[in-house]
Amino acid sequence: MTAPILLTGFLPIGEDAVDSSALLMDRLAGEPGVVAALLPPLYDACGDAFAALLDEHQPAAALCFAVSADSDSVQIERLAWNRDESERADAAGTVRTDQTIADDGPTAYGSTLPLPRVMRELAMAGVPVTFSDFAGGFLGNHLFYRARHAIESADLDVPMGFFHLPLLPEQATGVPGRLGMGLERQELAVRTLAVMLRDALAPRT
Repeated sequence: MTAPILLTGFLPIGEDAVDSSALLMDRLAGEPGVVAALLPPLYDACGDAFAALLDEHQPAAALCFAVSADSDSVQIERLAWNRDESERADAAGTVRTDQTIADDGPTAYGSTLPLPRVMRELAMAGVPVTFSDFAGGFLGNHLFYRARHAIESADLDVPMGFFHLPLLPEQATGVPGRLGMGLERQELAVRTLAVMLRDALAPRT
């Protein structure tokens, strides 16, 4: 049986909140060839949950997603930094403004996806896309770093990358300079990435 592509999103912070990464995981749940999982919006726990999924499913690759108001494009994050530094609180109310994520880890990890191809495939699919070298200091960067650290520590050959998705249009209302991106186009982005990785990792005959 071919190893799946692991996809993760975050549960919303707050009962009435909407997180498009969670909506997308719901849409992709049960799709052949992928495992779509929701992670808790909590420091430490999100990384622990990813490590457990890695161990349980032994995926061929992993794609992690979170939402950001910084852009109306899908942001390909190139670097995960070994630092929690955000004034925002996680779902438990925890705020970390200057804390190392892993004492035994490097300053940063890079995405191990074929990034030029990722950019090209998304652009060809009609998805607005950009590169970013700073995934923020909140849960997205924390997960990105913890995921890469787990893969490296276990010496696994699992390509992994992290992406920030835009706000939905209804969420972008009133946010200066933001229009958002519809859920259908965000879903197209995720599906395009999953297909690209399946093709890239398929055994050649």
